[in-house]
Amino acid sequence: MHIPTRTTIIGITILWTIIIFTLCALPGDAIPNPHFNIPHIDKIVHGGLFFIASLLLILPLVYYSHLPRWKAYLIACIYTLVYGGLIEILQFFFFNRSGELYDWIADFVGALIACLCYPLISHALLLKK
Repeated sequence: MHIPTRTTIIGITILWTIIIFTLCALPGDAIPNPHFNIPHIDKIVHGGLFFIASLLLILPLVYYSHLPRWKAYLIACIYTLVYGGLIEILQFFFFNRSGELYDWIADFVGALIACLCYPLISHALLLKK
């Protein structure tokens, strides 16, 4: 499979980072109610957002920079801890939303799952690195 260029992946990663920020900056009442009752759906969403963000970070780090996977995983997890934590702090103080420790933990769990799934995903995409 042809992998996108480094510039394309970095652009997508930056766009995804902006999407996460925008969604997390919305007032709580601006988020539509899905009208179904799934316990802790907000935590699942947080984990999913950072799962995707982490994969978007790991892919170019492993494929283009030739970092060992563990270093790419570490960078993705640090990114999630810092960016996810910053968003929760901003939500608490500025965005008229409740910043929650459990949201931050869900962000990190999403990153950890991305690290665990990356070998399977890269194999499925036939990436050789």
